[in-house]
Amino acid sequence: KRLTFIDTPGVLSGEKQRLNRTYDFGQVAKWFADRSDLILLLFDAHKLDISDEFKHVIDVIRHHNDDKIRCVLNKADCVTREQLVRVYGSLMWSMGKIFDSPEVVRVYTGSYWNGNLINNDFEKMF
Repeated sequence: KRLTFIDTPGVLSGEKQRLNRTYDFGQVAKWFADRSDLILLLFDAHKLDISDEFKHVIDVIRHHNDDKIRCVLNKADCVTREQLVRVYGSLMWSMGKIFDSPEVVRVYTGSYWNGNLINNDFEKMF
């Protein structure tokens, strides 16, 4: 068995950064997505930003890959319980619009790093 992680650069929200790329980021992401068994879309709980470019990339990679895509809400220990509920709901709503689906998108939540939890409210959950 083999496991390979491909960590693409973050999707930029600024028009200036996007225009300075010398390649089609969406098509590169699709090339990797088409060859992957699982695609993780990572979102930070403390700065949930789904830029137009990120929406475009999701639209591009979805073709033939919908069943492989998972949404992960990372750094969830950086917010309070109340904020996490709001961010979680907002992400589900946003993904439902992007995926144009009446079904709720499953969102996996955690804090995937080696440091101590910032907010100990989630100690048992994570």
